Amino acid sequence: MEKLALITLLGFGIFTMSCSGRGARQANKLVIWESYNDEEHKIFMDIVERFKKENPGTEIEVQRIPFDGMEQKILTGLAAKSVPDIARVDYAFVAKLASKNAILPIEESEIADIKDHLLKAALYSNYYLGNFYGLPDQSTCIALFYNKKIFSEKGIKEPPKTWEAFIEAGKKITDGEIFAFGMNNSLWWTFPFFFSYGAKFLSEDGKTCLLNSPEAIEAFTLKVDLYRKYKIEGGAWQAGAINPDAGFRNGKYAMIFSGPWAIKSLTEANIPFGVALIPEGPTGSATTVGGTNMVLFHKETKDLGLKFLRFILSPEIQAYWANELGQIPIREEAITLVDTTKHPYLMTFITQMQYATPRPPHPNYTEIELTFNSEMEAALAGQKSPEQALNDAVKKVNERVLKEEY
Repeated sequence: MEKLALITLLGFGIFTMSCSGRGARQANKLVIWESYNDEEHKIFMDIVERFKKENPGTEIEVQRIPFDGMEQKILTGLAAKSVPDIARVDYAFVAKLASKNAILPIEESEIADIKDHLLKAALYSNYYLGNFYGLPDQSTCIALFYNKKIFSEKGIKEPPKTWEAFIEAGKKITDGEIFAFGMNNSLWWTFPFFFSYGAKFLSEDGKTCLLNSPEAIEAFTLKVDLYRKYKIEGGAWQAGAINPDAGFRNGKYAMIFSGPWAIKSLTEANIPFGVALIPEGPTGSATTVGGTNMVLFHKETKDLGLKFLRFILSPEIQAYWANELGQIPIREEAITLVDTTKHPYLMTFITQMQYATPRPPHPNYTEIELTFNSEMEAALAGQKSPEQALNDAVKKVNERVLKEEY
């Protein structure tokens, strides 16, 4: 349905930079669509007021959109020629908009002075066909959460640093009632396995999926073996099973992958948890990248829009955002300003982010992910070997998704 909507919109020729929405743009006014939660929204509005104070005469109108409804809201707005100056969108949606010329490119020269000061994995998650599209406002990754109480009871002194140590710890922990690990199936959650073995997702030109390389097969075989061979994963990936988050909370799973978003609720629930880097494979630790990007729609307000985005990414504002919300700062100079007493686990995520691999933006990433999810589940269920599952997924993606794109 979503793909049909895009095709329909393209057919009417509205995916152009000329969509001016509310008539002639005012160079001193920005309309921003954002989708932050209540806590984030409060901080964001304070940042907006700070920007206006530093830039007298600037008007900013902020409209809140439900996170899950932002994509459809933008598609509808494009059809009606009524889109904002800036919108906050998920990384996965950026390439789709860029491929239809619906958002403005940002040339490297326009951000040359800050480009090398931003987290590379966050910035390059929005790099498509030679240009950046918008700038990251929020970025995250996943790390290894472990239950300190279970580790102590099982005589395990520290979280595992390698996959070999992970398996050995898992054998000590798993006893029929408790499983060492609860994992998700999807491609996004599997990237840490792939990347820790040095596997590549797509070719540099984006035309070929490479996730059936020997490295990818070895990595995915490890993930399948955690469940099928070593039996230290509790089947959390199955439909209807206790999911990783719930299982970690009730003590069924001693380890899970999760992100900074989980820290507050686990702390409030008095769960005895710790956070460590994801175990190292042959090429080291690795993680996946998620987050959102602020994209620009109108040439008339691009200069002001970029000025606002640069303000958001300044060291002082990034430190404020990180310390108030416990989130990873995107500006590297802000890292030294993080309050580690208030957020003791945040530095682990900041370190983990140094081992993050940006996901190459692709207009049909969602279709790629769904194709892999189905095939990977078949391998986890024992219906296919890991190698066959990846071969089948890659074949489908290359023939049905990437081939038709080019």
